[in-house]
Amino acid sequence: MENKVRFHGQGGEFFGIWIVNILLSVVTLGIYSAWAKVRTKKYFYGNTELAGDRFDYHATPKQILIGRAIAAVCVLVWFSASHFMPLFALVLMLAFFGVYPLLARNNARFDARMSSYRNVRFNFNGSVKGAYWAMLGCGVVSMIPLVILFVITAMVFEKSILVGGLFTLLSVAAYLYVFANVTATITRYFANGYQYGNRQFSAEIGTGFFVKTTVLAALLGLGLFVALAGVFVLVAGAGAVSFIASGQFENLQGGSLWPFLAIFIVYAGMLLVMVAVSAFVKARTRNYTFAQLKAAGEPEYGFSSSLRTPAFVWLIVSNILMQLLTLGLARPWAMVRTQRYLADNTAVIGDLSLLNVSGEAFDDGAAIADEVAQAFDIGVGIG
Repeated sequence: MENKVRFHGQGGEFFGIWIVNILLSVVTLGIYSAWAKVRTKKYFYGNTELAGDRFDYHATPKQILIGRAIAAVCVLVWFSASHFMPLFALVLMLAFFGVYPLLARNNARFDARMSSYRNVRFNFNGSVKGAYWAMLGCGVVSMIPLVILFVITAMVFEKSILVGGLFTLLSVAAYLYVFANVTATITRYFANGYQYGNRQFSAEIGTGFFVKTTVLAALLGLGLFVALAGVFVLVAGAGAVSFIASGQFENLQGGSLWPFLAIFIVYAGMLLVMVAVSAFVKARTRNYTFAQLKAAGEPEYGFSSSLRTPAFVWLIVSNILMQLLTLGLARPWAMVRTQRYLADNTAVIGDLSLLNVSGEAFDDGAAIADEVAQAFDIGVGIG
């Protein structure tokens, strides 16, 4: 039995909440932003329905405000150090990498504990040790043989270009594997860490899938860049021929908008390629992870995700264009469109009328890790 997730929010309705949040945050010099975040979360959670019941968000503005204040201090210290004390900024950067796994883990735990369905809270119980291995240790250990291989490749190149070329291909393949393995390890950590009430989530995440996805993404990016270069050459050639034929060849050297147009085309094309590759990876990864995900207990429940790369790319590109053309005023519609698309392509497999789950009380604490993670753009999870 497939239970589709439904999102009932409307762009026009959310715009009223969003614009008030913006205005009050400006008037209060950012203090109201904590209340704004809670209102936004409650709107999106409260409008997300599964099998006739809706989700809820339980964080309070006070929790968010404390975390946001600490995050603001961290950002201010980092900004000041990077401008006036570069050496100290380097120390701070190393310290940040040292606490990154802890921040990501605590961020996931806070977000989960603040979320509920049918009055039962979610939780994230991934260990700190597991977080450090997934997000730091695995990558560091994997990089050691990779660096050795890079050094050997450089040494071999000095003696034989052919053998050096073969070692270069081997190095690229090794890098792709290491990247895929680290991504799989992080996904495995988060997928097996979530919990709903007394039902533990679990997923058997294979590295092979991520190797295939990484290779396909690299080939897709390369193919799109080659196609982009071909289009640029054709357009540039056509423009040059047109100028020469019209006797305005000197316009190619100065006083013409063509160079600016060419730069715009290149950057727009590169952005489109990056969006396409990113959407491809996210869609494949989300679909695979949800297909592997199970909620333990009797009966057992599964999950499904059916994102499609072309539709996902169009959603992202159209959202960007919509916000650019309206100077950001269309952001509420972009957020609602994204949430609706994700909801429409998400389902829980199983008879939810038989769902029997018991909740657990948590010490909510402050949203310190959550806000610091957002301040430094730490977004890790299962989508």
